[in-house]
Amino acid sequence: MEIRRVQRLGSTTLVVSLPRRWVAERGLKAGDQVYVEVSDEGVLVRTALRPERYLVARIEADKLQKVDSLQRIVTACYLQGVDKITVKSTSGASSWMFNEVLMELDRLPGLEVTKHDDFELEFKVIIDSSRYTIEELLRRMQALIVSMLESAIDSFVERLPEKAAEVARAEQKIDGYYFLGLRQLLMAGKDKSLIKELRIESPLALLGLRVVLSAVEEVADQALQISRESMKWVGTKERDPKVLASELTHLSTSITTAFGMALNGYLVGDLKLLEESMSLIPKLIQEINSLEYKVIETVRDQDRALSYRVVLRGLMDVIDNCRLIAMTGINKFVRIQNDVVTIDYE
Repeated sequence: MEIRRVQRLGSTTLVVSLPRRWVAERGLKAGDQVYVEVSDEGVLVRTALRPERYLVARIEADKLQKVDSLQRIVTACYLQGVDKITVKSTSGASSWMFNEVLMELDRLPGLEVTKHDDFELEFKVIIDSSRYTIEELLRRMQALIVSMLESAIDSFVERLPEKAAEVARAEQKIDGYYFLGLRQLLMAGKDKSLIKELRIESPLALLGLRVVLSAVEEVADQALQISRESMKWVGTKERDPKVLASELTHLSTSITTAFGMALNGYLVGDLKLLEESMSLIPKLIQEINSLEYKVIETVRDQDRALSYRVVLRGLMDVIDNCRLIAMTGINKFVRIQNDVVTIDYE
């Protein structure tokens, strides 16, 4: 490491000289151009623009024994920002795995099949991840989850299979947004220039975004689980006590409100929304416990009572993720500039 002194050139310009050895090794002379990249970590000087390169992954399918293993490897390559994925089977013995894998990888946005035969399966990622900010993806996920929770509870209370089908379709979209967002975060972790493109405040925000993205996806999974529980009761005639159905619907609406406050508070750095979300959580937990006791006392069919408790456990998990999002939002609030907290060196 060399220490260079910042010097003044003219009335407003500050300059730092380049190390003589570095200049000589690159054959630079007065008047030549260099390229300067500025990041939170410092300034990088290049003698030429960084060449455009594609990240390629090559997978030997013959060394994997299970379809699930191959699927997970391809998914991991996608998440790591790989642009082209080639899966090869020298003997063709693994070709049966290819068809199975293709059915499972539709959830990865922009992953297109460009070659498929008994010996080779090739994918290319044709989506530009930098065009979708994490905030935009979370907003889309939030809108879907609000309708998912409503439809999931309706499907359970009213025993409507069409509502459960709506939840399943929405959950597939959520999965796509989740994987695209995770790909962006992992790419930004490796290439700091993407942080600015994706409108992420700083490298410190990457971990919080990862936590929130996973929490939102988990909420969608709970809505899907509730809708699946409802399918056990399609076609049955016996109805629940009206008070239970009414209270469950009201509880779900309140939980959705807390979720919206937590996520909106996180995204915009609004401490008031975050605190309001946190203040709702103890009351919601109390309501869940109270409703669980009413189910035990009033629902005669034990299997139906058990289903109610599965649904309530799912809603409890949603609350836990609301708390996680809100706490991550409070950490973000402390980190960004605001009129409540000032953090500085003394």
